[in-house]
Amino acid sequence: MSLAPSRFAELVLALFIALRYLRSKHSLNFISVITAISIGGITLGVAALVIVMSLFNGFQALIDRFLIGFDPHIRITAISQANTKGSQWITLSDSLQRQVQKALQPLGAPRLAPLASGKMICVSGRSMQPFQLIGMEASTADAVSGIRKTLSVGEFRLETNSSALALVMGAALADKLRLTVGDTVQLIAPAAIEIAITQGSPPRSARAVIVGVFQSNTKEYDATQAYTSLSSARRLLRMPDDAAQSLDVRLEDVSQSNDAQRLLQSALPASLRIETWFDLHRELYNVMRFERLAAFCVLLIIVLVAVFNIFASLSMTVAEKRSEIGMLKAMGARANLIVTIFFSHSLLVGIVGTVLGGALGAGLCWGQMNFGWIALDTTRYVIPILPLIVDWRDVLIVCGISLVLSVLAGIAPARQAGQVRSALTLLRKERV
Repeated sequence: MSLAPSRFAELVLALFIALRYLRSKHSLNFISVITAISIGGITLGVAALVIVMSLFNGFQALIDRFLIGFDPHIRITAISQANTKGSQWITLSDSLQRQVQKALQPLGAPRLAPLASGKMICVSGRSMQPFQLIGMEASTADAVSGIRKTLSVGEFRLETNSSALALVMGAALADKLRLTVGDTVQLIAPAAIEIAITQGSPPRSARAVIVGVFQSNTKEYDATQAYTSLSSARRLLRMPDDAAQSLDVRLEDVSQSNDAQRLLQSALPASLRIETWFDLHRELYNVMRFERLAAFCVLLIIVLVAVFNIFASLSMTVAEKRSEIGMLKAMGARANLIVTIFFSHSLLVGIVGTVLGGALGAGLCWGQMNFGWIALDTTRYVIPILPLIVDWRDVLIVCGISLVLSVLAGIAPARQAGQVRSALTLLRKERV
């Protein structure tokens, strides 16, 4: 529905007068300084929010790349089938793997790999360090995990020609124990320590040789994990030959993880837990979301201060222009027109500051993404430049919040201006 001509003319007149107030040619005064500060504050706040949101997006994408490249897309574990001594594992059978393959058939051809894992203690000389031992078949490692791509020293080999176990260890864990490729260590299971204490004898240990060191650039893995063959891990952890701690699944497309989880939950027994790669690191992502929200709220204070300046400058403008407002009303201007003038003034200040801030923030992000203005030391960091990813939804949300706050700041002063009496009314009152 189109606006009536009179109403359209009022809007054009209101915008014209608001622009005149915004671009006053008179000498610089206190009100114009506050207006300039308001525009500058909104520009700075919006630009800072866009840059910080882009920075969080960049770091999250970086973490996603590390985790998705290293972890399976789906992990199936037992939640109700508990064995003696509190251990939980699933019984690997052809029927279970066929069920998984059949359930995920609509999403393509998934790759499966069983894993056996448990706590172990590594002893090297006088050093002792607990870690997570993970057993997997070398032939299926590439199918569900990216560990081979993270190998920095040695080779990814989970079997040896001798009686010693082969061990591929995380870089941070190897550094703690001062180990390198070719060193020999002793592995002790917690159950062996318990038996030794009750029997009063030294704990039984297994000899292992370091054949490789991996560096995933994820502290959770590099400082706590080591890999060996599935059969060796089962023997050390006293698991049956057909048992596994988990069944890892890798899909053709990681974006199908949630769909795969729903399909498996409807096809597999309730005694199995189905987790996506996101579920495996839910706490990490919750912390990142909280940090993102906290940073957003802190930086939003800059915009709020600028918006308060809009309120202050408009209130003083109304007080300064009372005679002009009264003259406009005497000439026939309605209260709605006066309200629209000052409301438009607030909106124009918000639009100018928001557009400048959005353009400045997006421009700086674009420059960093294309030219790498802020470089990082590659000897200390895994990336050469500060990662930034501009999500235009974030930009629109930030700009929308800035405009809404600017509009809200102008409501009270605009209503105050609309209540100013006309010059004729004041003159009649004086005559009476």
